[in-house]
This record gives sequence, C-alpha cells and structure tokens, in this order.
Amino acid sequence: MDNTKQYTHINKSYKEFDNIESQKNFSKDIDIGESGEGFIKEFLINKGYNFISDNKDYRYDLLMSYGEANFTYEIKTDVYISPKKDTGNLVVEFESRGKPSGISVTEADFYVYFMPKMKEIWNIKMDKLKDLIKSNNFKEVSGGDKGSDTKMYLIKRSTYKEYFKVHNI
Repeated sequence: MDNTKQYTHINKSYKEFDNIESQKNFSKDIDIGESGEGFIKEFLINKGYNFISDNKDYRYDLLMSYGEANFTYEIKTDVYISPKKDTGNLVVEFESRGKPSGISVTEADFYVYFMPKMKEIWNIKMDKLKDLIKSNNFKEVSGGDKGSDTKMYLIKRSTYKEYFKVHNI
C-alpha cells in the first residue's frame, strides 16, 4: 500500500527536518527531539489514536489512547541518518553522565525511532526491545555531547528489521 497519500498532511512536516543537523549539545538538540515527538503525535493521531499528554521526564514522551487503552511512547529522532549518510544502525541510549538513562530508565510501552531524512519510523514494544538487547551482543559505543559520555547500543537495521514495525512516510 502506498502510504504517501495517507500521510499527506504530515508529509510536509517531516520536510522541516531536511536541513536540521544535530549540534551534539543536549540543550540545543532538545528542540529537534520535541519536533520529532510532535511529528509522531500527529502520525499516531492520523492512525486513530487520541493525544492525552506529553511528558518531560525520563518515564515516557507521549501518552496516547486507542479505544479504551492508554499507551506510552519513548521517541528518538535521528537527524544524523540520511540517504547520503547512513550508518545502518539504530542507536539506543542506556547510560549518560555515569547514570542509567534511556532504555535503562524509561517506563514507556513502546520505543519509536524516527528517521525523518530516511522517511522512516521504526517502532517496537519496549519489553520486546529490552529482550532483544539482552539476548544479543550489540556493539556498545560512547558519544553524545561533550562531557556526557553517553553509552549506546548499535542495532543493525538490516539484521533486526523483522523485530520492528517499520512505517515509510
């Protein structure tokens, strides 16, 4: 099925990310993340979900409902990856500044990895992602903004795509 027409009203908004580059500075990049959360919120609304609230702490980013059920989402927006600059990885943070972070502390039901320049959204149930990480020996790297010593798992998209629901936008 061609999703292009289905997402016409949000397709314009993913283009806002075309010229955005990460500054590798949390306080500067927070706006990119919040724009990505807004995009995913609209994407979910387009799929029939109702927006309840957003959240600004470690527990989750969005609270949405579908029917009678509520769901929480942890959303990561990756503006580094593009067709010309693709590492082939999803990056999953687990520690920053010497403390558990990201997947280690989130209480979200779902993990969403938004790659606007690739026009893709990858999502997975959080418990399924945690099981995937526990049962594999993913490469661990350090990076992030200066002094953060952020630790992350690298998950090869081509190898583990079957575990995710992938949306082309």
